[in-house]
Amino acid sequence: MAEGATEEIKKKFSGRWKVDRSENFDEFMAAMGMNFLLRKMAGFSKPENVLQVDDDGTISIATSSTFMKNEQRFKLNEEFEEINHFTKKKFKNMPIYENGKLRITPTPAELWILLTQNMQSASSQKTERFFCVCITELLALQTIKVGDVLCKRYFKRVET
Repeated sequence: MAEGATEEIKKKFSGRWKVDRSENFDEFMAAMGMNFLLRKMAGFSKPENVLQVDDDGTISIATSSTFMKNEQRFKLNEEFEEINHFTKKKFKNMPIYENGKLRITPTPAELWILLTQNMQSASSQKTERFFCVCITELLALQTIKVGDVLCKRYFKRVET
């Protein structure tokens, strides 16, 4: 299953994508605990994502903007760790591909500590990130949900 899925991801999503517009991005960043100044800087940036699939099935998503560079490297259905560059929080991510969508579900690494302290606090920390839902071959949608905040980021394919 993963081999066929990585081939489909490679065909549909490989390449360069640039943010075209966003909805609720500032609200999303506030829900993640980012301070006002960082939110304003991030809101003005137009990051570019480069998605590629290696021959061994490793998927990489490299994000770059004026303020940051980040790369995620992972295989489908295998948990990987990531540290958010703005909040410095560690997440355990689970990437899956289903119904034509690459879905990465991050869970704070400290979630079990939060669960013992405050159940509501823990559930509000859980985020879901659905990446590269293709609308057309030239437009993709990334949705990110934190608590009750749903952010949508629209990406246009960069022609080379």
